[in-house]
Amino acid sequence: MGYHRTALAWSQLTALLLAELATLIATSPSPAFPIRKPPLTSHYQDPGSSSRRVFSSEQERVGNRTFHPSFGLFPKGCRWRTVTTDNSTHVDYQFWDFAAETWSDERPAACVPTTYPAPGPAGWHWNNNTPRTEVSCQTSHCVYTNMYYNSGRWYALVDGELFIPSWRFSRNQEVVPFHVVNATDFIESVNWRLVPGDTILFDFVFFIHPTAIGHWWEMLGPLYSILKTIDFKRPCDQFVLLHLGRQHVLEWVRAMIAVTLGVGLEEELPPILLQDETDNAWNQITQQLSGFARDTWYVFERVLIVKDLATGGGRTFLTFADAREFRELIYRQYALPPPVPRPNIPRVITFQRKRANRRIVNEDEFMDLLKQYGELKVVEYNSSSSLYEQLLQMRETGVFVSVHTSNLANAPLLQPGSAVFEVIQRNWMWNGLDCSFRDQTHMMLDIHHYAWRAKLLNQTVYLNERDFHKVGHWPAGQCGTEECVEAHTNVDVIVNIQEFKALLDDRLPYVWAGATVQQAAIAWPDW
Repeated sequence: MGYHRTALAWSQLTALLLAELATLIATSPSPAFPIRKPPLTSHYQDPGSSSRRVFSSEQERVGNRTFHPSFGLFPKGCRWRTVTTDNSTHVDYQFWDFAAETWSDERPAACVPTTYPAPGPAGWHWNNNTPRTEVSCQTSHCVYTNMYYNSGRWYALVDGELFIPSWRFSRNQEVVPFHVVNATDFIESVNWRLVPGDTILFDFVFFIHPTAIGHWWEMLGPLYSILKTIDFKRPCDQFVLLHLGRQHVLEWVRAMIAVTLGVGLEEELPPILLQDETDNAWNQITQQLSGFARDTWYVFERVLIVKDLATGGGRTFLTFADAREFRELIYRQYALPPPVPRPNIPRVITFQRKRANRRIVNEDEFMDLLKQYGELKVVEYNSSSSLYEQLLQMRETGVFVSVHTSNLANAPLLQPGSAVFEVIQRNWMWNGLDCSFRDQTHMMLDIHHYAWRAKLLNQTVYLNERDFHKVGHWPAGQCGTEECVEAHTNVDVIVNIQEFKALLDDRLPYVWAGATVQQAAIAWPDW
């Protein structure tokens, strides 16, 4: 109970510290800690960027409804904005009417999947002259010919009487073999429609954290490398995104998808197919693809699926060259110069603040420490933050400091020679999650990455009292269940200032001196 009282006391102190910090920032005349926020001007255009990339509508308030900005790259003819209502978690959408140049509640045809009734478009025929499913798998991916979708499930149509068990194509989804005596007889007996061309089927692995943009690297990195080496249309004809809603396909995400798929600077994204939306993540994964009828069998002509960690795949690019090329292309999307080595690493320290969970409780003391080493800038990013804004900050940053959180997804976009100092919460090690961002920066070969890890119970504030009682006293070695890991996403951290100072004193001289990543490397902290 002594530890419990400590946790509760720290929880109360957290609220007090954050309240005082908010007051300080609001009243301080000094620009010492600028908070970077995205512009919300109508048709805003940054110098050197095309308006197609950074177009933004103003945030609007009508009664109790808020109409949020819409900017960045979208599927061709399908631009949307989110609409929220006070005291409600439900999200609605409006779509841009390109002809009338205004927002409308009606979803345009470009946002609805294009399918063809049997027997398909004129001149079309079955691959290999059969409707059966055929699959070719490599270590990193599988390509399916004639993959079937019906009423929320994915099927492989199998000829003959030989039993084939179901198999997972990702952590959350499986392919169900559908056994028939003759595939042609089956397809002629059902109502079916065709989705022609090349389709990428993408399962967002951690669907209960839909805004955790860091997990996009885990699948987009391998996908980028794979598309460069196989015979598959680039950009693809359609991109099926499972388990997320439109609200989760942020501008940051759309830009990353564009580079992955090979979308040109003067092109738009291919159609993105999504499931019907619910307000519950666990219900979301069972929903029907939007616009698809439940009584119809849909045949996807050719489908590419990237294997995730659960099915034998990796979590980053297949080569170092691909990773660095990808970083350069992201900057190119926004007409910014490519990342290049700098003669001197700028002593600009960017601290990324968290406002929800995984906050640093003793933040004032922590920031006082960081100010001793350079010019401190504090940033906060959310779903309305433009990637252009974030790239500008990454360009000028010498040292990037953050707790383990989704916006560390920007770390691989740092300039060569920059350094990341990551604060990892206690008992965070399941399935290599503590190394996920390090794995991404490592692929660039020119970004230093270090970490300080909370190991003690009194360095952790459990925001949910139930989590404290259930898993608070578990040693790290036992916290290998998803339940324990989820509990440790909902904590705040008390940083040991002296230990973090020792880490900075030990590594920053190498960073400032321009040492290579290999010269300045140290062991990753154990748990």
